[in-house]
Amino acid sequence: MIAYYNGKFIPVENISVSPFDRGFLFADGVYETLRTYNKKLFMLQKHLERLQYSLNQISINFHESDKIENLIYRCAELNNLNSDFSAYIQITRGNSFPRTHHFQSQIKPNLFINVSEIKNREKEINQGVSITFEPDIRWNRCDIKSISLLPNVLANHKAISSGHYEAVFFRDNLITEGTHTNFFAVKNGNVLTAPLSNFILNGVTRNIVFQLCMQNNIQIAEEYLRVNEIFEYDEFFITGTLTEITPAVRIDKRIIGDGKPGRLTKKIQKLFYEFVRKH
Repeated sequence: MIAYYNGKFIPVENISVSPFDRGFLFADGVYETLRTYNKKLFMLQKHLERLQYSLNQISINFHESDKIENLIYRCAELNNLNSDFSAYIQITRGNSFPRTHHFQSQIKPNLFINVSEIKNREKEINQGVSITFEPDIRWNRCDIKSISLLPNVLANHKAISSGHYEAVFFRDNLITEGTHTNFFAVKNGNVLTAPLSNFILNGVTRNIVFQLCMQNNIQIAEEYLRVNEIFEYDEFFITGTLTEITPAVRIDKRIIGDGKPGRLTKKIQKLFYEFVRKH
């Protein structure tokens, strides 16, 4: 596999990261994940805007976002990817010696990009998945797409090891989001999800769901869901760039409804893929 790192396309096994890269030392960096449909990057501008937001929030001076699109496509070309693919972008603050917590503003950021084929997820999309809940022990700036993801890693690993697809976080009984997804519930035909705040990521797919619901007379609202009331809801789904609109049909050992994706969830899925075809 060939990836891009600081101005060069290099086989991944030949990429060397400095031990003084602040991303390596402090997880001092941000990232974005994109995907294509019909070999075209989907919602590229929204992802770049969110990337710039994350960079601004932690004061990384990166000024080459206009090059990212061409770098991704070139990376896909060099890897002979002839089908849809995902792209991972990571920008760290850069290399700094000696190791100190404070940083200088003139450090040159490190840019890494790699691409990979998208796995077939028809089973999850059509049949749904199982989720579990975990206490949200992350820092209080989850709106920043930081590479500091250890709580997410541990929660997701625990979920998958227990036979679930995703772990969904909660703080003081209030549900926030999944380890790499946004979380939605349906009750009496209304779609509900946690409000935007520093505790959740402003998901690109999340925003598309809001847009589609408002355009199709589906009631949708930002409202905290409570773990202790979760089984009072009718349907659940999670969203994300690679997750798309994935139904959640089981929570821990409890089957939701008849164990199949809910009616409104399937309608939103249909609307989403119609939106994809137009963009």
